[in-house]
Amino acid sequence: MTTFIHFLQLMIMNKNISFYKGKKVFLTGHTGFKGAWMSAILHRLEADAMGYSLMPEQDGLFRKIKGDTLIKCRIADVRNFDRLKKELCSFHPEIVIHFAANGFVKECFDYPITTFNTNVLGTVNLFEAVRSCESVKCILIITTDKVYKNNGKVTLFTETDSLGGLDPYSSSKTCMELISETYKKSYLQAGKKNIGVSTARASNVIGGGDHVKSRLIPSVLNSLVKGKDIEIRNPDQKRSWQSVLDALDGYLTIARLMYDEPAKYSSQWNIGPGKDGICSVMEIVNKLKSNFKSSACIAVAKQANIPESQALGLKISKAAKLLDWRPRQSLDEALFDLVDFVKRQQAKEPVQNICFDQINKYLGGY
Repeated sequence: MTTFIHFLQLMIMNKNISFYKGKKVFLTGHTGFKGAWMSAILHRLEADAMGYSLMPEQDGLFRKIKGDTLIKCRIADVRNFDRLKKELCSFHPEIVIHFAANGFVKECFDYPITTFNTNVLGTVNLFEAVRSCESVKCILIITTDKVYKNNGKVTLFTETDSLGGLDPYSSSKTCMELISETYKKSYLQAGKKNIGVSTARASNVIGGGDHVKSRLIPSVLNSLVKGKDIEIRNPDQKRSWQSVLDALDGYLTIARLMYDEPAKYSSQWNIGPGKDGICSVMEIVNKLKSNFKSSACIAVAKQANIPESQALGLKISKAAKLLDWRPRQSLDEALFDLVDFVKRQQAKEPVQNICFDQINKYLGGY
C-alpha cells in the first residue's frame, strides 16, 4: 500500500512538472519565506513567473537564493491598487497565487490597522485587478489553518467547519476566505465568466531559510546553532507541522486542476500533513534537539497576551480524494531536511544550491 501511494504521489508531481513549463504565473508576496521557495520551484519547473511584493528583508531567504535572478520581480505594495493592476494586466498571467499578507501573529496583534489594510484590502485589490485581466484562468488565495473557529476541543478541522478568529491575524485571514467566496460568486463565476477561485489552508510549514526569530522553529534553531538554551512558550500546544515543499506542491496541484476545470475545483482546501505531523511544541523542540545532538536545556517563557488556541489540526481527506494530493514528506523527513539545510548553510554552502538540491530530491530526481 505504501509503495502504491508513493507511486500516485510521483504521478501527481510529474503532472505538475509537465504542466507548469511555460505557464505565466503571477505571485504576490514572492519575497517572503514561502514565496521565496515558490519562486525557486517555479524557476525549476520552467514557468514564466513574475513576483509582486515588498522589498525582501536583508536576512531573508529570497536574497540568499538570489531570487531576483530566478523570476521577474516587481517591488511594490498590494495596498497600491493602481500599481498592482498595472503590473498584473501588463504581464497577462494565466495563474495568480496570493501569498502577500502580514503573517506573524505577534506583529498582527501589535499593528491591527496595517494587518487589516494589507490582508483584507490587499486581497480586494488583487481580485479587482484580476477582474480587469482577461488572461487569468484561476486565482489561489493562501490563508491558514487558523481561520477555523476553535473552542479548544476539535482535533481535526474539515473544510466545512465554522470559520472565526479572535486575534487580528486569524480574523484577517478569515476575511480573506469570505472575500474570495464573494468575488467568485459575484464576479468571477457569474454570467459568462468562469475563472477558478480557491483558498488553501495550510499548517505551520517547516523548511530551511525561515529567519524570523519570533517564530518557534527559527528561534529554536538559532539557539541550537549558538549552543544556547532554548526558550519556548505553550509547550503543550498542539499544532500541525508540514514540509514547505508539501504545502507548495498542494498549492500548485490546486491551481493546475482549476486551470482546466475552474468550476469543479474552485473550493476551500486543507493542505496539511499526515497524522504524524500533529504534535506538541515540546515534541518538535525535542526532535530538533535530537537531530542536532544537542543537550540544550528548555525553559518555558512567560506567555504573550495573545489569544491562541491550544489545539489545531487539519483533516486532508478532501484533498486526497478530489485532488489526488497527499503529503510526501513525514514530519521526521521534513525536520531532517531542515537541519541538513541549516548545517550546510553553516558550512558556507550557497543557499541557492541547497534549495535546488532539496527541490530536486522532492521532485524525485527529475
